[in-house]
Parts: sequence; C-alpha cells; structure tokens
Amino acid sequence: MKLKHLKHTDVSDIFSVEKNVFTDIPMFADSVQAGFPSPAEDYIDLDLNLQDHLIQNPSATFFVRAIGESMKDAGIQSGDIMLVDKSLTPKNRSIVLAVIDGEFTVKRVNVSEKELYLVPENENSSPIKITEEMDFQVWGIVTYIIHKSL
Repeated sequence: MKLKHLKHTDVSDIFSVEKNVFTDIPMFADSVQAGFPSPAEDYIDLDLNLQDHLIQNPSATFFVRAIGESMKDAGIQSGDIMLVDKSLTPKNRSIVLAVIDGEFTVKRVNVSEKELYLVPENENSSPIKITEEMDFQVWGIVTYIIHKSL
C-alpha cells in the first residue's frame, strides 16, 4: 500500500488516503469459522473493494500510525494504522484523534456532568480533563484499526 506521508510527531505519523489505495481483493462468499481449515477456493464469489467498505468519506479520511501503549486495551497497539474520518461528529465513548496545546493524542471521549475528558484505555495512563484554557480540537473519529497479526 502506497501512502502519502503528511506529518510525523512523537506520538503519531499522519498519512493521506489516496484514491484507490485499496484494490479489489477476492472475497469468499461464505463466512469461515476460526477452527480447522478447509479448502475454500471453490467459494470465491466476488471482489471486495476495501476502500468502498472502510472509507465513507474519502476526502475527509486519512491514516494515522499509533505510537505508544495508552490505547492498548481498546485494541490499538503501537504501530497500528488507524483510519480517521474528519467528517464525523464525536459522541460520548468515541475514540478520537485530538490535538491538545499542539500535541496529538488518541483517546476515548468521556462527557460527564458538563466536563469533557479524554480517557486512555490503559490503566497505567491517566485521563486528561479538557479545560477552557487548553487549545483543544478533535481532528476526527477513529473508524477502523489496521493491526498486523503475527
């Protein structure tokens, strides 16, 4: 996959989504159980375009590589690539890419009694209370995580 690199920080690398970044990939017509493997080549039915499946708003979507362990319990490991959609509105419990005082972070939004927190998914990290004094902006909602399995 060829990506256009936009920015590097201590906590992330940001890439743009180029048109046709995902090509059509053969997809099996049936689901497969995660048990004993069986030959399934005869069941290839159609091509799956991952761009059509994963990206709702191509002009507002970009990739970000996660660095660090603050979201590991949400399934986001250091080195994973996240798809972020800028056109979506954050909701309570959404995972967002945010900028706080010029620093990028990925955290879960938690709205509680008129207070806004960005909450990590790692017990060794602390929530961040967003105050009026902070320069805070949500850049987008994390919609998918690409995790390389070993």
